[in-house]
Amino acid sequence: MAALSDYLESGVLNWLFRGVSFSAPSNISIALVSGVKANERERDNVTGTTILELPSGDGSTLTGYSRVNLGAPSKNTWSFTGEDFEAGSGVIRNSGQIVFPTALKDWGWVSGIAIVDSPTHSTHPTDNPGNVLMHAQLSNPRIIYAGDNVKFDYQSLEISFK
Repeated sequence: MAALSDYLESGVLNWLFRGVSFSAPSNISIALVSGVKANERERDNVTGTTILELPSGDGSTLTGYSRVNLGAPSKNTWSFTGEDFEAGSGVIRNSGQIVFPTALKDWGWVSGIAIVDSPTHSTHPTDNPGNVLMHAQLSNPRIIYAGDNVKFDYQSLEISFK
């Protein structure tokens, strides 16, 4: 994972060095993005609305896109082996396939992912799309066309702090 969001960085730093309470998210979801808006590249605050998440449609024309809801953080969802710990790798991986819905319309350019704390996807200002926790560029970005499926195979989504 390439970058922690300012939200997560601030929470962890305040928790670690100042003893300020910072709770683990009650939900982890994976979002597909076509980029990160300029303000995040400049290290401003990042929320669910400052990533360029794929559109789900306008209500009458649906694209088929939605975030993949992994639910509450769980040892069953993420793999961190004893070998990883002993090697000091600091890497966890998905312990099962992560499969997005089939594209009903062209989704366009998909260049990255975001890990967010809400399964809700919306560009409407009154909806709460949650907080971005981390985001990264994909090593193999591509255009997603109608009928395509996006998935991350077992242990192919690696998360690390480097």
